[in-house]
Amino acid sequence: MCIFLWLIFPTFIAQTLTNQGATIRTFAGSTVRVSGSVLNNTSGQIFINGDGTAASSQWYVSQDIQNQQTITADGHIHLNRHWINNGTYNYGVSTVFLEGGDQNLAGTTPTTFYNLTLAATGSGVKTQLINKSCANIFALNNQHLNTSVYTFFVLNTSTSAITRDNTTNTAGFVSSANGGYLSRATNATVTYLFPTGSTADNSANTPGTGTTRYRPVEIIPNSTVASEYTVRMANVDATTESYTRTQKENTICTTNSLFYHQINRTSGTASADIKVYYIPADDGTWQGLARWNLPSADITWRVISGSSTASATSPFSVATKTAWNNFSANPYILYNGLSITASCGGPVCPGATSPAHTLSSSVTPSGTYTYAWSSNPSGFTSSAANPTVSPTPSLTTTYTVTVSNSTNNCEATNSCTLTVNQPPSIISISPP
Repeated sequence: MCIFLWLIFPTFIAQTLTNQGATIRTFAGSTVRVSGSVLNNTSGQIFINGDGTAASSQWYVSQDIQNQQTITADGHIHLNRHWINNGTYNYGVSTVFLEGGDQNLAGTTPTTFYNLTLAATGSGVKTQLINKSCANIFALNNQHLNTSVYTFFVLNTSTSAITRDNTTNTAGFVSSANGGYLSRATNATVTYLFPTGSTADNSANTPGTGTTRYRPVEIIPNSTVASEYTVRMANVDATTESYTRTQKENTICTTNSLFYHQINRTSGTASADIKVYYIPADDGTWQGLARWNLPSADITWRVISGSSTASATSPFSVATKTAWNNFSANPYILYNGLSITASCGGPVCPGATSPAHTLSSSVTPSGTYTYAWSSNPSGFTSSAANPTVSPTPSLTTTYTVTVSNSTNNCEATNSCTLTVNQPPSIISISPP
């Protein structure tokens, strides 16, 4: 036999609330305050009624909510400790506010919240112990969600589905251990923010053990095809997670040792513009993006051709790759390489010896390099940065220069063409 408990008075105060199989139903305008935990036990049914607004039923729980059966909510739940869901949570148009210190999102059953708010008045870190989802608005405010090795899924395809306090660059972010992600569903050609960061310096993402960094990613799908993207900011040297930074193509000189990102498209076919934000004052200056296993199973960092960097809203700069559609591997990193320009000057006359003709090169960034010049047609070599050619060639010639840095095991190549003007032919005409 079911017992129905109707709470229609303004405030209900209890030490703890244990439901051993009854139906508890609270209506709009009611307030329930539990100085302890809520245990919704076997066969228990809890209905928190309302329309999703502040006029809905309000539940304030100073410790845990442990759901073993069914909670159906259209009102507000204010929680100061752990959310433990081992049953069914029907989210309706409800909002769950995490208002305490360190809080866990736990249980044996993944929960989908309608709105999940990490209250700005809270403290500590909110940590997932199982996958969780949000169907409408995920409000970070100035708080920190640690997904650990799990994924937090934002199912709402609106760009405003994630909100945060953007007045600081050290709060309001999602962190993940190796294996965990922030996921967003997309269906529009607009900018989707992934507010990723971390306070850890290890793959387990142990909060508070490292330098705090907020390094977000933006993804702009190039079509309205329904897709899903995941992002993790790894606040560690990629080498510690088996993506060895010294394993690189020789066009890369250096890669970022402070952090890297894992970016993936887990469903859909939309290509996308990828934007990775960094702070030059803290992270250094970079030339573009590289990716691990650019050809699948390459086991090498390779430059993402066409990626570039530019200044963004202070203090950030941004590394961008447009129309990216290769999501066969998920590690991405900031890189620097060499850039060399070659100039042949000219044109010249064939076989000229004075003055000697000069070839020139310019390398960025500046540094100490070795040079190797060659020519086509062959016959010319030099190890000078700006060699001279004397005598000049008899035919138009292409000169190629390779500049290398043995310290970082990197090089760059460029070519130029020296035009050789042939003397005019003399045609004799005999008089009639």
